[in-house]
Amino acid sequence: MSAESGGALLWDLDGTLIDSEQRWAAVCWEIAEESGIKEWRPSPVDISGRAIPMLAGMLRERGAAGTLGSLTSALTERMRTLNRQDGVLWRPGALEMLETAHQNGVRQALVTMSLEMNVIDILEQLPRPYFAQIVTANMVTRHKPVPDPYVLALKRLDLPTSGSVAIEDSPAGLRSACDAGLNVIAVPCSGAIAPSDDYQIWETLAARGLPDLVAAGLAVG
Repeated sequence: MSAESGGALLWDLDGTLIDSEQRWAAVCWEIAEESGIKEWRPSPVDISGRAIPMLAGMLRERGAAGTLGSLTSALTERMRTLNRQDGVLWRPGALEMLETAHQNGVRQALVTMSLEMNVIDILEQLPRPYFAQIVTANMVTRHKPVPDPYVLALKRLDLPTSGSVAIEDSPAGLRSACDAGLNVIAVPCSGAIAPSDDYQIWETLAARGLPDLVAAGLAVG
């Protein structure tokens, strides 16, 4: 079974491909404490699906010192340091799914609200270059939950929405992918996902394969 002339598999990053939301929450808390904000200790659910500039905005709203740009940079550099020093934590079954799609000729794209510099560090830890296209937070004016990031990815892949599948973990990401017209798989990470006719819920990517993706709406050639 090959998908060379079919649709694409579009991946979210944080909470979907990698288990990073606990780290993001910890980084936000550290910067908040350094700014004298003692009452805010965000949980992974609090920050799930938010672009880094949005996290910086949350810090500013609570009184963190610095501009939106400087706080965005601080968050980015803290996370880059953790990913380089401690390595990336891959979600169960994610690397296997990437490889399965690759071996079957499925084009893949990464659609993330992390910044490009964060993504580079993570891509370097993959066993091979899987993604034909990458869309990051600094490539779009409007972030998830609006559909713009996925619309841009599909445009760059030169594909219609039908026949392609997105994998997401957060309400914001799910809304973005659904509103872009994609077939969507929800894989919970930080919090439970409410059932909906707009997407399928998989508790894990582990032990899933190409037939499961096809059943979820992936078109194959």
